[in-house]
Amino acid sequence: MEDLYTVAPSRPEQAQEFNRLVRLLAQSGKSNFKKYLYDPLFIAAWERRANDARKILEYVRASLKNPAYRTTVAPNCKRMIGSAMAENFSILGDTVLFFLEVIQMLPQISEADEAKEFLNILKSPLFEWQKIHSEKSAYIFDRELNNMEDAKIAEALEPVKLGSADAKAHISHEVQMLYQQILIAARTDNFKRAGQLLSRYMMEYSDTEDYAEKDVRKVIDALKVRDSTFEQALHNFLATDLYFRITQGITKGDLKVAVRMIRKYAMIFEGDPNIRYYYEIDRLERMLYNVITKKNLWKAMKKI
Repeated sequence: MEDLYTVAPSRPEQAQEFNRLVRLLAQSGKSNFKKYLYDPLFIAAWERRANDARKILEYVRASLKNPAYRTTVAPNCKRMIGSAMAENFSILGDTVLFFLEVIQMLPQISEADEAKEFLNILKSPLFEWQKIHSEKSAYIFDRELNNMEDAKIAEALEPVKLGSADAKAHISHEVQMLYQQILIAARTDNFKRAGQLLSRYMMEYSDTEDYAEKDVRKVIDALKVRDSTFEQALHNFLATDLYFRITQGITKGDLKVAVRMIRKYAMIFEGDPNIRYYYEIDRLERMLYNVITKKNLWKAMKKI
């Protein structure tokens, strides 16, 4: 059964986290990319002779469509990444992200020796870089937030107002669709699909005025009966995606997005220190509130 949550959940979750960190790493420049991705793989002796990694990538994509060939996917991914290392950083990034995505999708592949080795190689360097990047992001966020116009801060904190009947009908339709699709997923024990649907809804609508929080809770409780690890896995995936969007927003100078994602994180997880990236995001949230206090914006916030 291809169930992302009940079969070795730690590796798919770890692969999702590394996927997001590699994407952020790629945006930070070639020197960081080499130090924290290429060099660890090189030291682990993964580099091979250049052999057109993109052709190998297309071959592996085709192999995924046939379950009979999936046992070859992980070894071929290792060969593909080794070839990409000898070619250029662009294809290396593409092949690394592909292997991480496959590990997320298929527990059969997450259990392969090559997948275990790959994640172990990336773990220390990516976490080391994440700490450095987190410090830099916090510095930039604090600096730019202090320079942000008062009205922009208030706007970023304002709940999304649906306004029109059409918009509200769309939310209602989303919830109905979600229930129907989750019922189908539950009948086939497809917790992966159910988690994807639920996390998408929570990510998009948790700060809207018509967010169906009670309905979301019912769905989570129902799925926890079938899989006790479901909620923790869902929270890990959500927290990782929110952290990625927050830090990407800061990196790209879009503080409005960063502030909105911080707010979503706070609303969804309600200050639970056991959630992934709690301390990094809590630090940013405290910076935000310090600026609101310093700019005397609390009265404006109450009107929201």
